Amino acid sequence: MKRLILALFTLGLILGVGYARLIDPIRITEASPAQVTEAYRQAWLTMVAEALAQAGDWDRTRARLDTLRDPNLAQTVSALFDRSDGQGNKPAARALAQLADRLGARTANMSVYVIMPVTTPTRAPVTVTPRPIGPTMTWPPRAATNTATPSVTATPRPRPPTLVPTYSPTYQVLSQIAECVRATTTPQIRVTLQDAAGRGVPGVTVWITWAGGADRFVTGLKPDLHAGYGDFDMVRDRPYNISIDQPESVIVAGVRAEPCAAGGFTAWRVILRALAR
Repeated sequence: MKRLILALFTLGLILGVGYARLIDPIRITEASPAQVTEAYRQAWLTMVAEALAQAGDWDRTRARLDTLRDPNLAQTVSALFDRSDGQGNKPAARALAQLADRLGARTANMSVYVIMPVTTPTRAPVTVTPRPIGPTMTWPPRAATNTATPSVTATPRPRPPTLVPTYSPTYQVLSQIAECVRATTTPQIRVTLQDAAGRGVPGVTVWITWAGGADRFVTGLKPDLHAGYGDFDMVRDRPYNISIDQPESVIVAGVRAEPCAAGGFTAWRVILRALAR
């Protein structure tokens, strides 16, 4: 009986191995991002955009995009940008806006993310030549000699370039309120700009600066909230400054996301109103 069972087991093992190896072997094929679900394709596309923003390697980015085999790639990137921007995912939206710009699909909403670095005008160096002090003395003092002291002629100093300031309305803080948000929610700086009559002001650049960095947004991109509204995602325990038009013109300084009593972190709602001229 035992021999019969052992013989049947051996026969079954041989038949199973033969079927798996010869009749219906396992075929391993390489999967690509084009074969996964829509959610994973969107995640792949976001990671490709973020890699481009970090490394700037367009050839590698192009090769990664080709694996999606998407005939409407520019429209797909634009739609994914709108979704990320609407959800408040600013880092992903910024990377997708830059990718869409490279693909020639830049939209008006992407303009706030696709920005050029700000250059600060510099003054020409000024050369100062020592002037004579008194009729026969110069500075620094020279060793006494038997010859007459030569006259010293001041070299004309170059005139620095004239800087023409650009006018922008002067804003004052109408209200600055700290709001406690849940720990799972990203704390934001929420700025509303008003003119002197209290109406919302769209299209104004608001600068957010901190030690070693700066970013900006434009008001009016979320008219359903307010015509002069704009927001910025904060990193916890980092002090931020709020400026209008120029990063140096700080109006509100030192706002930060700190732990609050409800167990979350503080967000800031700031209303700025232009002074009447």
